[in-house]
Amino acid sequence: MTLPLIKEKGLLHLNGITSGQIISLLEQKHSKDVFVPECKNGETWGARDLLKLDAWVLVRTYSPLITIGYEIKCSRADFEADQKWTSYLDLCHQFYFVCPAGLIRATDLPSNIGLIWASKDKLHTKHKAERRQPDIEKMNRLLIYVLMSRSKIVADMNAVHAPDPKTRLEYIRDSIADATARKELSYIVKGHIREVSEALHKKESELTFREQDMKRFEKQLAKLGITWNSDSHNWQDTEKVSQSIDKLKATLDNWTLRNMGEVGSRMKALADELLEKTE
Repeated sequence: MTLPLIKEKGLLHLNGITSGQIISLLEQKHSKDVFVPECKNGETWGARDLLKLDAWVLVRTYSPLITIGYEIKCSRADFEADQKWTSYLDLCHQFYFVCPAGLIRATDLPSNIGLIWASKDKLHTKHKAERRQPDIEKMNRLLIYVLMSRSKIVADMNAVHAPDPKTRLEYIRDSIADATARKELSYIVKGHIREVSEALHKKESELTFREQDMKRFEKQLAKLGITWNSDSHNWQDTEKVSQSIDKLKATLDNWTLRNMGEVGSRMKALADELLEKTE
């Protein structure tokens, strides 16, 4: 569906904004005032002349007292078919039609009625509404409706902005969310502790094996007549070990080492032969 374009003074206006968007723009415009969307003029049950403004505003000022009524139209047919909007004039000091740009013209309305055009993100006042005197009794009925149906009476005015107490369902939902968060955190912490513990255990095992190797090396050096304490951190001991190894190397040439290897091999072969005989 193609949205109609309306040309005025050489500008094209897109007629595609929704009533919900217009309500949001009006609420932003009156962020510091008393803004009541879908405001009725009295109690619902038993009312024969019940009216409902798309929005009603009590401007935050005492002098003079100002109330504003808004009727939103998003189609030309809806505007032309509306026969009850004149009844809204008794409920406010100023009355405005609000519509997408170009949908209603100022010439379509009486001179005392205001007109606001809405774009996607802005309101444009095309004709300012004239102030008129509302019907006091009818406006009082509307005010009573607002107080009884839309207001929260508190002893402390500052408590108006305090958050409403949580319902039982909200408490249960929050408790479940907290428990889930704690459970997830517990998994993360446990996993981290397990990783750290495994890393420490691995490191401890490595140190144990290294210490055992050092002890074995110390014993092997002792068999060669080299005294060295692996627990000592004195570099002089290390120097002594190096000197002793150098002296040992000087007393053993390659021929002697080869002969020692052959003797070892023969002794092993002999030991294997003796084991076979004993079995």
